[in-house]
Amino acid sequence: MAEFDTSDATQATLPPFVEVELVYETGHPGMDTTPWRAFEIWTRNRIYSCDWRMRCIEVLARASGEPDPKHPLLGARLAGGQVQQDDAIEVTSPCPRPGCEAVFEHPKAKGYVTTSTVSRVVLRLRVLTVPQKRIEPTWDDLTESWRR
Repeated sequence: MAEFDTSDATQATLPPFVEVELVYETGHPGMDTTPWRAFEIWTRNRIYSCDWRMRCIEVLARASGEPDPKHPLLGARLAGGQVQQDDAIEVTSPCPRPGCEAVFEHPKAKGYVTTSTVSRVVLRLRVLTVPQKRIEPTWDDLTESWRR
């Protein structure tokens, strides 16, 4: 009987380390000045949303989807992820991966705070379609029919 090499057999069953979600919008550059949820870090009970500066800008309850405007990690900087092992700590940066604890640098605690185990990490990329024609008509466009 032939021997089967299983050393990399589990690779196909691993979840993606970071999922990529494309968010399609139509408009003009600079149209939205609100903070962009660039990263979502999912744990058992919460979703931590971080902007491109890796700052936590929103914390949602997973069960209800409701934001928690008083959560202590709002404003904290995402530092990466960690897994505690018997004789070492495995660190992932710049963001955690599933199976790690997310690590935030907490401005008030003057140290680091970890979350429960991360189940999902989503990178949200904005895809903006800008029409080639101007969105607002010019004076010439508005008065063109009167000239004929």
